[in-house]
Amino acid sequence: MTKKIAVVGVGGRTGTLFAHEMRNSAQILGVARHAQMDNIKDGNILIARQGSKPTRFECDVIEEDAFTKETAPDFILLTTKNPVAPSVRYYYQRVRQETPPDLILSQNGVFAAEEARIELERIFGSNAQRIRIIRVALFNPVSMEKTADNTVISYFVPIRLAFGVAFGPDKIQDLRELFLEAELEAEEIASENVKNMEFSKLFTNLLGVSSSSYGLTIEEGFADKKVFEEEIESLREYARTVKESGGRFLNLHHYPTRLYASLLGSLPLPLLSLFRKRIAKAIAKGRGRKGKGNIDEIDYYNGAVVKIGERFNIDTPVNRKICQTMKARG
Repeated sequence: MTKKIAVVGVGGRTGTLFAHEMRNSAQILGVARHAQMDNIKDGNILIARQGSKPTRFECDVIEEDAFTKETAPDFILLTTKNPVAPSVRYYYQRVRQETPPDLILSQNGVFAAEEARIELERIFGSNAQRIRIIRVALFNPVSMEKTADNTVISYFVPIRLAFGVAFGPDKIQDLRELFLEAELEAEEIASENVKNMEFSKLFTNLLGVSSSSYGLTIEEGFADKKVFEEEIESLREYARTVKESGGRFLNLHHYPTRLYASLLGSLPLPLLSLFRKRIAKAIAKGRGRKGKGNIDEIDYYNGAVVKIGERFNIDTPVNRKICQTMKARG
């Protein structure tokens, strides 16, 4: 039987990507806000896969207030921005049923699954333990450009991601098969390593945020010795918080984060500085030249480092400074 996935956030970057890329492996129901729904129906949202001409994004779509237990799917794929708690509360209160859908979270950061679990327990009590909370780490940068007539969402292919069960029954064959059928490069992570997957993904997210706080691209920022040193120290602070929390970095397919973290942590700054332009060029190339932009979820990037540091009594002044600078930029 074909699985049904409700993708919450179509019209946005990540939601549109997943709805488009998984349309041949599952029945996709897009859930959008009113303005986004109008754009989709009017054909104003275009998909630009790297190397291909933009095409019209098409999807069965409903407005968020039309989401009820009658439309409830097998999975809710939540692609809205952090924090996740309000969205989890909104949609799961609308599908109060004996067998609620499983939840897939694609947000960056290391706290999304815990926030979702708390909300599900408030709604379903002990029955929340039956709901799988699946974390997805998407490694493809996705950009959105608006013109007078259209919104163009672009990314490179193949789609690369890692996924695993954060909470709930540790069975994931059904989702693995959906990703495989959709021809996504999906690396399955054992449940005991999902938190480490989140730590590893955040490491890649932090690269370039310091540069962005100065209004610079990663290549411009790394060319400045002072900014480069701040980039490295923010990552070293993060590595210390991860270690103290009992976590570790993983070498994921195409993203050997544990190796990168080890090199950045062990090599002296003067030596690293000699290669800073090459490092920046490699990172920018891997991101398809897409910059970090003005990160409006900074509390879930460097802010997460500060939060973990406070929990384990580790000082994180560089990450705190980056947070303050980004928020001041608005």
